[in-house]
Amino acid sequence: MTQKIIENSFVDKLISFGESLSKEIVDIQNSDFEVNQKEDESPLTKADLHSNSRIKSFLKENHSLSNILSEEDKSVDFDLRKKWEYYWVIDPIDGTKEFVKGREDYCVNIALCRGSDPIFGYVLVPKSKDYYLGGEDFNAEKNGSPIKCGKVSSSSKMRIVASNSHINEATQSYIDDVKKDFEVEVLKVGSSLKFCLIAENKADIYPRIGPTMEWDTCAPHAILNSAGGNVSEYLSPSSLKYNKENLLNPSFVASGFLVFPTVI
Repeated sequence: MTQKIIENSFVDKLISFGESLSKEIVDIQNSDFEVNQKEDESPLTKADLHSNSRIKSFLKENHSLSNILSEEDKSVDFDLRKKWEYYWVIDPIDGTKEFVKGREDYCVNIALCRGSDPIFGYVLVPKSKDYYLGGEDFNAEKNGSPIKCGKVSSSSKMRIVASNSHINEATQSYIDDVKKDFEVEVLKVGSSLKFCLIAENKADIYPRIGPTMEWDTCAPHAILNSAGGNVSEYLSPSSLKYNKENLLNPSFVASGFLVFPTVI
């Protein structure tokens, strides 16, 4: 890049904004809120809409880039957005099911993409007040401290992180195959925090053989890249791409390996 699109001063403002947003989201979680259903039968709450509005206002007030792709405003026509060079990808509440249950493993995802590639990611965990960030011009960090993926040897335990809400037969079969070569520990966590656990070396691999959307993965993808890991399409070395005509992701494997994990 000839010019930094994300300046340090913007990141400082983003972190401060995240502290305020965390409190607002947790206050909603602790209130008597309604749960509505979207057309795809996924839950929608006041927190999703509030967070979406607050993030868009923050970006508009603090950055010149106005292109935004959000889970709650996903109707931008492909003929328009395919011309975007840079654009934000946001998920106002990732893990709404966990939010509704009163759990803390939900988060807020804010990412910046160039073309089809994520180049900056910020993941906020409102209930614990943690945040992760990283990108092309930023080292991966958690709450200001550096984080980095670990290495896995043939004799190591493989720490596999799986969805708390969406584990399926194909994923279980994948885990069973890994058990043929490794001692396996399975960690179940909601939202994109699965990527973040890999980035901070608390997990090694996250297989997602099933549907996700671009806003579910974009921010933590950038962070994981920055921490030395990767997100590859399932059974392929190709990295996940963004701003596709169809915003549905293919199945993928996120890992702390520097190369595609051929051991699987």
